[in-house]
Amino acid sequence: MPVTRDYHKGRGLTIADLGLSLEELKGQPLELFAREGARVLLTLGLEAEVADFLDRGRYERSPGVVKGYRNGHRERRVLTGAGEIAVAAPRVADAAEAFRSRLLGAWERHSRAMEEVLPLLYIEGLSTRDFKRALKPVWGESGLSRSSISRANQALKASFEGWRKRDLSGEDILYLFFDGIYLGVRQRSGEKEALLVAHGIDRHGKRVVLHLSLGGRESAISWKAAVEDLVERGLKTPRLVISDGNPGLLRAIKDVWPEVPRQRCVVHRTRNVLARVPKRRQQEIKGALWQVFHAACLEDAQAEAKKFLERYGREFPSACEVLSQHLEECLTFYRLPQLHWRSIRSTNALERAFKEVRRRTNVVGRFPGENAALAVVFGVLEEERLNWKGIRMKVEDLDWLEQAVKDLLVKPPGNENLEVLAGQPA
Repeated sequence: MPVTRDYHKGRGLTIADLGLSLEELKGQPLELFAREGARVLLTLGLEAEVADFLDRGRYERSPGVVKGYRNGHRERRVLTGAGEIAVAAPRVADAAEAFRSRLLGAWERHSRAMEEVLPLLYIEGLSTRDFKRALKPVWGESGLSRSSISRANQALKASFEGWRKRDLSGEDILYLFFDGIYLGVRQRSGEKEALLVAHGIDRHGKRVVLHLSLGGRESAISWKAAVEDLVERGLKTPRLVISDGNPGLLRAIKDVWPEVPRQRCVVHRTRNVLARVPKRRQQEIKGALWQVFHAACLEDAQAEAKKFLERYGREFPSACEVLSQHLEECLTFYRLPQLHWRSIRSTNALERAFKEVRRRTNVVGRFPGENAALAVVFGVLEEERLNWKGIRMKVEDLDWLEQAVKDLLVKPPGNENLEVLAGQPA
């Protein structure tokens, strides 16, 4: 039968009833957040299912024949994409027929589908009908009451807010990435606003989502506030910063960490060059740029860049000018451990996550407010992070990295090896 009863009548089910506290939620390690969303939802659903089975909520008296009694809880282990979780499953005694949860079985059969709709829990303001429609592929006609959804939102929002303010002094970030995504975060507004994201790769080769905030139009002020937030929460100076060429972001990084080497995203640079080339020639130009950014070593990359400028300088001067501007910062990754090149020459990991964000948020349209937008983006970023395989961090590569960063401080890279400038004849 559909789970529609408001089982919380009387004292009501609180975050504490779920075995949680706001302090515990705020102090959770980041990797527990995704599992917590699943645990909260399952706990609420199981309690609602028992209330429907007994035809009365917790601490309610039955107006008719008593169908059975609650008899405590037993721990059930449930597997999710983010790992195993423990759920307190309610027990029923003295019932004419045995109580069997349909929800746990449905979860085990469709856990992946469930994880796809979990981020919708973060959107405060969705109607009960919206939630039931989102959950229908997993639980059929079963659903959660409006008050259940509200309590789930409360617990998840508390965890999200705790994550945003958590101490970062224990993180040892080697590679720090910045990027932004534009979304419609307010109803009754045609404008899209930038959500600013920072994530990093730590000494163990794992990805860590570090910062998420609203940044208007990606201004220098907004980006500087984002970078300073990381510093104020204790983040140590990274070894390398990877970003696109957004002027506001570059200015903010230079103001806060003037000596940290920078890697400009080669994917963004490639797009900017191709935007200045006719479509019929873009495949050819893309192949030539590939030779620059996927060369065997720094010297080969510089030689390929020279060849590109010599070959296309007259025909596509604007494209060559874009390529040559701060090209040395696009090639910084060649000075670092080769095992890491694929992961640090672009902001691709964030780009892939943003693509998934857009796919998910197409279901929502405009959000009821900025906090809802931030929480949904976080949910997707965290899911993507959990699915990332990481990179190997060998001891010799870490030593190489430290020495390379010291060398870059002594002698920052320059375009001295590019003798042919954009637009200059060969």
